[in-house]
Amino acid sequence: MRTSLLLIICLLSSVIRAQENPLYEPLNYIHSVENGTRSREGNPGPAYWQNHSDYNISVKLDTSEGKIYGSEEITYYNESPEILHTIVMRLYPNRYKKGAVRNVPVDPGNIHDGVSLDTIFINDSTFIVPGVGGRAVYFGTNLLLVLAEPVAPGKQVRLKCKWNYKIPTRPDNRRTGYFRDKTWFIGYFYPQIAVYDDQEDYFNLKGWDLRLTHLGIQEFYNDFNQYDVRIEVPDGYYVWATGTLANPEEVYTEDFLNKLEGARSGDKIVQLLTGDGTSGDHLTGNIWKFRARGVPDFAFGTSPRCIWEASSVNIGERRITVDAVYLPESGYFPMVINEARTTIDYASRVYPGIPYPWDHITVFNGNIGGGMEFPMLANDADYPDSAATSYVTFHEIFHNYTPFITGLNEKRYPFMDEGLTDFFSSRFMLDQYGENFYFAPGSHSRVDDYNLFARNEDAPLMASYAMADEVNVTYYDYVKPGVAYRLFYEMVGAEDFQNGFREFVRRWKGKHPTPYDFFYTMNDVLEDNFNWFWDPWFFSYGYPDLGIKRTDSESVLVQRIGTGSLPLPVKLHISYKDGTERVVYKPMSVWEEGADFIEVKLDHFPDIEKIFLDTETVPDIDPSNNSIEFN
Repeated sequence: MRTSLLLIICLLSSVIRAQENPLYEPLNYIHSVENGTRSREGNPGPAYWQNHSDYNISVKLDTSEGKIYGSEEITYYNESPEILHTIVMRLYPNRYKKGAVRNVPVDPGNIHDGVSLDTIFINDSTFIVPGVGGRAVYFGTNLLLVLAEPVAPGKQVRLKCKWNYKIPTRPDNRRTGYFRDKTWFIGYFYPQIAVYDDQEDYFNLKGWDLRLTHLGIQEFYNDFNQYDVRIEVPDGYYVWATGTLANPEEVYTEDFLNKLEGARSGDKIVQLLTGDGTSGDHLTGNIWKFRARGVPDFAFGTSPRCIWEASSVNIGERRITVDAVYLPESGYFPMVINEARTTIDYASRVYPGIPYPWDHITVFNGNIGGGMEFPMLANDADYPDSAATSYVTFHEIFHNYTPFITGLNEKRYPFMDEGLTDFFSSRFMLDQYGENFYFAPGSHSRVDDYNLFARNEDAPLMASYAMADEVNVTYYDYVKPGVAYRLFYEMVGAEDFQNGFREFVRRWKGKHPTPYDFFYTMNDVLEDNFNWFWDPWFFSYGYPDLGIKRTDSESVLVQRIGTGSLPLPVKLHISYKDGTERVVYKPMSVWEEGADFIEVKLDHFPDIEKIFLDTETVPDIDPSNNSIEFN
């Protein structure tokens, strides 16, 4: 009886603890739990569903006109329990349309008349796109189509269309277009059906990801689709793309194919192209066909004069092809092939220890500035030093885990995708090279971005998508969440964080998780309720500020300063009069019960010369109250 009573008490304590510190949930998440599509344990619910598309695309890059001409057929599958009366198509090139609303300036030379899209066939019926009004309505970079015949649950609809648009060629803050010296990177080029999920709820357009149109800063949110893409480029141009090349014999000479297969079968780095102008000698055609399955997007890069280096990395029983493609004058890009190989090995074997999911990765040098991820393909600028080159190479490749394994909504929750990727990238730099991107002094330190903590620019991360602009986007998407994940990692330990992240990826592979699904998965896997941490760092206004003061006894008080101060680890550095030093560490969990201060008793108190709080590895907005000196 006593054993049974103890068991009941333990179970009851566990239930009570799980209900403590509940996170704020919007109605759409509450309804998802009630409808069985999600759960507060972090698992997809038994009624979880997800729509998807098959894309058959034919596209021509006209370099003389600087335009894309394309046609496509889409089969869209309605796996939801709801009747669809509308279809929402994305026309991302309309970011450059005259009169478009943007939150990033663009070069006037890139502004055009928008995507030319006159006629769409829906189930073989003609659907005229008149502009605005009627059954077709432009909504920013979205086009809303009102269907004559609704799509019932479990059914599908076919759409056909042709389009063309002017490619941006002038330098500005962009992720697609003309780079330089006949080198082009083409992304967001095809009309794409938006996501319809169990989370969005926009008036009578329930489920459609319509409201957050692309303004420039936001990234993307896509379904997991199938792609068959035919790409026509000028003679002499090579193409590197998402997916697998389906017609290698139609574009490469036999000798070159053999050389390529050799590079893909071993660890040796092979230079396939030298960038010396003789690249065309290895080509036999200019129409390239690629096939990709279960990916959220498609993009390609093309050039007649790039250096192409290739190798492969053995991961378990698979070999992952690794390519680096860059212009001869790119300063630090020659190191990218090694960094890409190291990235695949590190992420697959070491941390987080999840095998890279696809059969290849190509890092393409076609970006004006920064880097941008696509499935199996990164578009990176040439960075001015080796550390930044290493970091960006890892960062863009790691996006193949988030959001390309787990289909995170980057538009609404960029702190999930960019923040987690930034955290893992920083772990990589620290483990591989001893480079601390967060706190070490130097040009790569994130510490300089702490000046946005507690300013007017600092909003809760769950709502930051509505506040992001050119000034604070790095802080919202990378710095604050990256610091939060790092502090959580240090608190629970590398192994537990790894186990939690692995399980999150396993549960949500090929699905659409929200931050709640990540937080609840971590709570579930680690068998603890960390809502006391998730809430202040992700849902509330708050800033990092600890202070210390001496008490009347041989101790100091460590205080959380100000309303909403964030939970932080405590690292007290003690300097003694004899020249010795020690560190007293208190984990972040000392604040779990919401205390405003803790008392730390110190040995040999009369011998202390100075006490100060560590602000090199723990963020703190006000250092004036971080030290005590003894006479």
